[in-house]
Amino acid sequence: MAPKNVYFISQSEAERMTPAPGSPIISITDPDKPLAALPRWESVYRESFYDGGYSESTIKAMKGAFRLNYASYICSGQARKLASHIDDLVAAGREEIFVHCYFGESRSGAVAKYLQDKHGYTPNKEIRKPNRTVYELLTDPDKYEPLIQSLETQDISTERSLLSRMWYWVLVAAGVKR
Repeated sequence: MAPKNVYFISQSEAERMTPAPGSPIISITDPDKPLAALPRWESVYRESFYDGGYSESTIKAMKGAFRLNYASYICSGQARKLASHIDDLVAAGREEIFVHCYFGESRSGAVAKYLQDKHGYTPNKEIRKPNRTVYELLTDPDKYEPLIQSLETQDISTERSLLSRMWYWVLVAAGVKR
C-alpha cells in the first residue's frame, strides 16, 4: 500500500506550485480576501472562513447573537461539507491531498490533523498550531449546534424588561419621570 500524504501549505506556495495532474487542493481563504489564484490545479475545493475560534463559553456569552457575530467563522454546515469532501477524496483513493490557508499553519493544519487522525495520512511537516475549532468541527460538525440553537430560541424578553426598568429608574433619578 502506497503512503498517504497531506501537504498543508501557504496560499502563496499553492499559487506558485505546478501540481501533478489531478492533484486535489482544498483552498481556505478569508471572507474579505480574494480567492486564491489556482489555475494549474484541476481539482479545487474552496471554503472561506476566518482563522478564529470559539468555544462553549464564547457561545454562552454571545447568546442569541452568536451566529451574527461569528458569521465569518467556520460553522457546522461548512465543517460537514468539508469533512464530507475530505472523506470522499480518501474513499476515491487519493494518496496525496493538498490544503492551503493564508499562512499554511492553522486552518490548513487542522485539516491535515483531521486527515492524519481519521485516515492515517502523513503530514508534510509538524502540525504545530492547528485551529482547534476547525479541527473539532471536522471531527464532530454538530458539536456546538444544539447549544447555539437553544440560545437562539431562548426568550430574551426578560433582559429587555430589565433594561426597560433600568431606563425607567434613570429617568426617575434625572427627575424626568415620577
